[in-house]
Amino acid sequence: MQKFLPTNDLLFKKFLTSEDSQHILKAFVKDLLGIEFKSLKPKQTYHIDSYIENYEKQQKEAKKEKKVLYTEVDVLAEADDGSRTTIECQVQNQDYFNARALFYLTEAYRAPFGRKSNSKEKESNYSSLYPAYGINIVDFYPASKDANALQRYHLLEEQSYTPFVNDEGKELLILCFLSLRNKNIDRTSAAYHWQFFLKEGEVLENAPEYIKEAKQKVDYHNLERSEQTMIMKMEKAEATFKAIVSMEKRKALEEGIERGIEEGMEKGIEKGER
Repeated sequence: MQKFLPTNDLLFKKFLTSEDSQHILKAFVKDLLGIEFKSLKPKQTYHIDSYIENYEKQQKEAKKEKKVLYTEVDVLAEADDGSRTTIECQVQNQDYFNARALFYLTEAYRAPFGRKSNSKEKESNYSSLYPAYGINIVDFYPASKDANALQRYHLLEEQSYTPFVNDEGKELLILCFLSLRNKNIDRTSAAYHWQFFLKEGEVLENAPEYIKEAKQKVDYHNLERSEQTMIMKMEKAEATFKAIVSMEKRKALEEGIERGIEEGMEKGIEKGER
């Protein structure tokens, strides 16, 4: 039987945003971001029916734009203090990915701008803004191969490394990357166990219990029949699209070679006539 990794879009959403997964989401963010929240809730809870509906819409858009929907996840979670965390899983390297990761982070920060605040102080358009954090799971090297697998980027003063904070003393923006390909990681850390789980689909014996629980949630045999069917459909659609793209690339290459040969022969004839 084919093995489905936790980086699969459906499985990733399921173990992080199901109704009974808030403790897993909270631990995931703490292990990778280094910040522990009292509570952390996804803005959109995973349900297979709504997932299928959204997937069908995305497929229609993908056919129009003639591009494959790679495993791409955008989870938005909100903490008790109003801060927001975006979580994205991108297994295929794409141009301008770092720019896109920063775009999602800043969009999460500015989205509440102008909304009413619960603060008793005099409100302004900026009183509705809270810190935003971005976690990106990637299966490539976002930086150099020698860098750490887990990287966190902060807004810091360049000489004192003092973080840029809001009126409550909290950092406004933090951007985090976990590379599944990079082996430079502390193997005693929880981040390593997340990396191993996401990359291999397995958990080590000494992994935290919440990661073992996440593994149980995405085990193929524990999925509902509708979820199994959906995953198979997604895999087939992606394989078919990749085959079409590969064939088109091969045809384009062959046409390019033929055109190059013809042009070369024409130039050779011209030189010979001279």
